[in-house]
Amino acid sequence: MFFRRIKSSGVAHNSYVVAHEGEAIVIDPRRDVDVYLDLANDHGFRITTIVETHRNEDYVIGSTALRAATEAEILHSKATDFGYGTAVGDGDRCGVGKIEMRVLETPGHTPDSLTFVVADRRSGDAPLLAFTGDTLFVGDTGRVDLLGKDKARDLALQLHESLFEKLLPLGDGVLLCPAHGGGSVCGGAILDRDESSLGFEKKTNAQLANADRDAFVRAKLDEKHVVAPYFKRMEEWNQEGNAPIHERVPTPTPLSAGQLVELLSDGVVLVDARMPQAFASAHVPDSYNIWRDGLSAYAGWMIPVGARYALVLPEDADPRDVMRTMLRIGYDDCAGYLRGGFESWQNEGRALGRHGTIDTSTLRARMSSRDAPVILDVRQPREWEEDGTIEGSIRIFLGELEDRLDELPRDQPLVSMCSVGHRAGVAASILTKHGFENVANYLGGYTAWQTEAPR
Repeated sequence: MFFRRIKSSGVAHNSYVVAHEGEAIVIDPRRDVDVYLDLANDHGFRITTIVETHRNEDYVIGSTALRAATEAEILHSKATDFGYGTAVGDGDRCGVGKIEMRVLETPGHTPDSLTFVVADRRSGDAPLLAFTGDTLFVGDTGRVDLLGKDKARDLALQLHESLFEKLLPLGDGVLLCPAHGGGSVCGGAILDRDESSLGFEKKTNAQLANADRDAFVRAKLDEKHVVAPYFKRMEEWNQEGNAPIHERVPTPTPLSAGQLVELLSDGVVLVDARMPQAFASAHVPDSYNIWRDGLSAYAGWMIPVGARYALVLPEDADPRDVMRTMLRIGYDDCAGYLRGGFESWQNEGRALGRHGTIDTSTLRARMSSRDAPVILDVRQPREWEEDGTIEGSIRIFLGELEDRLDELPRDQPLVSMCSVGHRAGVAASILTKHGFENVANYLGGYTAWQTEAPR
């Protein structure tokens, strides 16, 4: 039996390959499917089946792209009217060689959530692996709010039943294979660890500690999550199977500074993927700053769905790798990247944008002075609730900031703050882009504020 977990950074997505006797099943493939084709070629198997655990919201599923390359059959839930593939439900089976997968309907995160339970028939019918999608994670369970508040309670009830009456009874020794790892937006407290089992989760997962249904539902409804605007496109593409297919990840076009200026005048959105410290020092005016590793999480808040965009990249960034990241969240229309990086822009003597930075000791000193700045905390609501914030700060989640700028004073200094300074850098770029003149990014953020004792 061949087993491989494929981890996709940014969206913290896990897909899997299971193969036996020359045939393979791929579970929840990502959009850039070359990794599965390479594995098949390297290990001498043929991909015959593709299974989806649910209609995903946060990334483009690669099922139709992989089917185009392999002619494999796609299986997904009968609870949603998909525009492609074959519908399955409780008790249906598929397999390769002596490896068998049995379908369990495990709604809760979504109405169409499935778990695929694997048995190795050479050892009998005992479950070996459970591909749980977004129903059960390492240390967490799936969020239930994506269909709106009016449906969240019913989904929480379904999730409780799926967990306690279907998944956990499979057995303590069953290995857990979720669709996401730590950092995913599909849960609130997913641990950054790959290995777990149903038994270990039963003992250690706080959401499984109390089997009382009402307490479980209350806890799920109390969770604080955010919903990015690009999710709607992911839902449409993943339900209809109509996402454009790329045979290979395209390399963005290198652009001169002059070409970039022309594109910006036509309304192209510019994203600078350098670290926030570099962006603060100097940047192309009117650009957003989203650090390279934050593109998956925050580009979907800054770039309108379907918009054309261009990039300023860090010196060591591979343009094709960045394009791969953007394709995974459905941003295909890249006009190109600034050739030679930001240095080429500044070396031509072009206009520069800037904003300030501030450290903890300086901020503490200024907080007690007459020109005390207004602190803008752009972390997520659950972070404010769980960790606290600096007294007197204005709390606006980063993804909502651009729509709530009228809540901020323009005649006072503003300090943007997150946990360490990355998201605050995005916020500072938004403020600067919209004409706020006295802006600083708090480097170190709330983590440093709590760590460094006042002097």
